[in-house]
Amino acid sequence: MSRAPAGRAALDYERTRAKHDAAYRNIFGHPRTVADALRGVASRLARHLDFETLERLPADFVTEVLGKRHADTLWRVRTVGDRRLYLLVLIEFQSTVDRRMALRMMDYTARILMALRREDLGPDGAYPPILPIVVYNGRRPWSAAQDVRQLFAPAPAELTGNLPSQRYLLIELQNVEPARLADPSAIAMMARLEQARTPDELEAAVIDLVAWIEDAGAPELIVAFRAWVTLVLARRFGAEEGIGELMPTSEEELDMTEFVAGDLFDRVWQWREEAEAAGRADGIAAGRAEGRAQGIAEGRVEGERMLICRLAYRRFGAEVVEEVRPLIDGVTDPAVMTAVADAVLECATGADFAARTKRVVAA
Repeated sequence: MSRAPAGRAALDYERTRAKHDAAYRNIFGHPRTVADALRGVASRLARHLDFETLERLPADFVTEVLGKRHADTLWRVRTVGDRRLYLLVLIEFQSTVDRRMALRMMDYTARILMALRREDLGPDGAYPPILPIVVYNGRRPWSAAQDVRQLFAPAPAELTGNLPSQRYLLIELQNVEPARLADPSAIAMMARLEQARTPDELEAAVIDLVAWIEDAGAPELIVAFRAWVTLVLARRFGAEEGIGELMPTSEEELDMTEFVAGDLFDRVWQWREEAEAAGRADGIAAGRAEGRAQGIAEGRVEGERMLICRLAYRRFGAEVVEEVRPLIDGVTDPAVMTAVADAVLECATGADFAARTKRVVAA
């Protein structure tokens, strides 16, 4: 059985968990995100739901039943064709595997149903169905049972009908295939960012996320996604203590494009430099002179590549970055990267910059 961290480690763990929960609750506190999740991973069920009726249950009801950390995670949506019938959607967020997850979700379900008033029930007193959803963003594969019946020891067949059974829907962001989702969606964008393995993939995912928010006409999601993106990148670079000043604090901080092109990538650049410095120190201690020199050179070229994309995005926009990135991905000569960086500052238009980059790389 796993044990919770103790002492200072326990405090750090709880703080990290609180940031994680808050970031995901903010994103899934919007009907657009909840609808996207259901359409993306439960498409057959989604056909029976009228998403125009999707509404979050009052926070005071949910807090009283499940506690404060679940205040924004219980939704109600009516079915197509019969507005008397509705489905409750309960969302739980996990960054670690909990082998008793199915038992917890059954407990939450029972508490919700027990708290419903007579007017919340169907005409014949029937309880509404509840769909429990677990959103998991951990690196380890999810290994916990998804049906509570799987937690029980083997029993005689005669006893099977007396055992409880409830299955939750698992959204494991590391395993979601964004390309298989019908349309660009919040879940697809989140999966891309969580699955990104290189700085270029991270940057491309963030830029596409900004474009999706703008295309979706969902400005109310900007603050929520800004906090979440910051947390994901800080966790990736081991710098969660330095994210406070990047978190949105007011409605005045809604310019996601400026934030991504400026503050966020500046801070990611700083985190990368700190990580590279730590790596160089480890290399020195280990006496790996040759490997250290090669790593520093590769890190410098990779750093210039990321800086070029950031500056090009700020000056010319995402389309130019998408055109130029494949040209510089394979460049290893620092002199060529420097020439491309100069072009970002010297060219007047995105077309001029792309053309000049092609000439420099081909020379």
